[in-house]
Amino acid sequence: MKKHKLDVCGLLETKLHSSKVSFMHKFRMKHWNFLTNATAVNNARIVVFWNPSTVKVDLLNCSAQGLHVIINSLVLQLSFTVTFVYGYNTIVARRSLWADLRAWQPNCPWLVMGDFNSVLSQTDKHNGEPVSTYETSDFRDCCTDLGLVDLNFTGCHFTWNNGRVWSKIDRVLVNSSWSSLQAPAHIHFGNPGAFSDHSPAIIRFDYQHRQGKRNFKFFNMWASHENFLQIVSDNWTCHIPGSPMFSLCRKLKLLKRPLKELNKLHFSHISERVARAEAALENHQTVLHDDRDNLQLLEHDKQLRLTLMNLKSVEKMFFSQKLKCHFFKDSDRGTSFFHALMNQKNRRNYIPAIHCSDGTLTTSEAEMGEEFVRFYQQLLGSCRETLPLDIDVIQSGPCLHESSHESLLAPVSNDDIKNALFGIGNDKAPGPDGYSSFFFKKSWGVIGGDFCAAIQNFFTSGELLRQINHSIIALIPKTANVNTAADFRPISC
Repeated sequence: MKKHKLDVCGLLETKLHSSKVSFMHKFRMKHWNFLTNATAVNNARIVVFWNPSTVKVDLLNCSAQGLHVIINSLVLQLSFTVTFVYGYNTIVARRSLWADLRAWQPNCPWLVMGDFNSVLSQTDKHNGEPVSTYETSDFRDCCTDLGLVDLNFTGCHFTWNNGRVWSKIDRVLVNSSWSSLQAPAHIHFGNPGAFSDHSPAIIRFDYQHRQGKRNFKFFNMWASHENFLQIVSDNWTCHIPGSPMFSLCRKLKLLKRPLKELNKLHFSHISERVARAEAALENHQTVLHDDRDNLQLLEHDKQLRLTLMNLKSVEKMFFSQKLKCHFFKDSDRGTSFFHALMNQKNRRNYIPAIHCSDGTLTTSEAEMGEEFVRFYQQLLGSCRETLPLDIDVIQSGPCLHESSHESLLAPVSNDDIKNALFGIGNDKAPGPDGYSSFFFKKSWGVIGGDFCAAIQNFFTSGELLRQINHSIIALIPKTANVNTAADFRPISC
């Protein structure tokens, strides 16, 4: 289930008591939901697990040989009926299954899958006794009456074997309404493996999630390139009319395109670059071993080693920033373990669908964005009754000492701004413009003047800041001897 990232999993021939299924759910799959057909038979012969964050499953009916559910995909916005089948071993006992299928026939897309313990023709069996008409007639008549046909599949044709006899008793069937889904499905019957004599059936819908335009994000590895500062400097000399803050933001925006080109030329697909560098070094060292005194080969070996070490260091920076991990060991990028962490984080942060304010469910990125904006607009624009400030309580608390007045009222210096910026960790999340603190640190010699000018302008002419200052002044006890908002300096921006 982890390997194929399943949303729904049907387990057949489990024959577990209900308490055993609950135990497995509690200790192995507590974040998933499950259904069984234990109410129709002593032990659960069919167990269905599903991920409630991506799929909704509702039970329609069940019997000793079948579990009839309706599945709603929250991601694909698809709804269809599925019947999981585990037929009995005898022809007579299976006749109740065919009757159940006829009774459950829906007027919507229907998927019938599982272990039918029955074949449809002689081509579905290899070795053993010949297939008789008596064996196939019930199953064939049921498929004809219900309009069920095999869905196209790849992989193993014979889905069960005992080492001598091979047969196709596991199938995935659909009715005539299946085509109305307009979502092509692909079935693959894999190899049985070590713990079963049946081939697992994996069903995937051919759906490509259309991602929106990716926002710019500065990766710290870009600063390790020898031309990084030159690129920043060449694109920072242009004159942008306007306020210092507007000029800074505009220059940062114009710098994004050259930085993207730098990434495309030297850092894209960094893991593949590392693999190619490792292969090149391996091949070269094989040649060097046969010609150990060749000075040209020795010099080239040093260059390949240096290239590989630089690439590994850059790759480490990339994954460290993506994962925000601080437990990398030397140059080890963590192989599949850290890739799995990153994939898990992406899946956890991904929002496939949300309920709108009118109760409807949407998967559209545009509609989800509008709904988020609408929610916070209503939240920020709402009015609530608040209690007035009690001046006596404020004045009875700690007061500003006179010795603190000078530092609090001093103007913001460039050193204050630099120290505040350089105190931010290199791997902290970037700002809304995509630039991290590491970018400003590495390019401070080029952009530091404009950055400080923009912050100074914010403190001296920011209307929002003046409003904040007025609010803060109202909370400062009278003993602080601060009279106006213009006299008060916030500790940080």
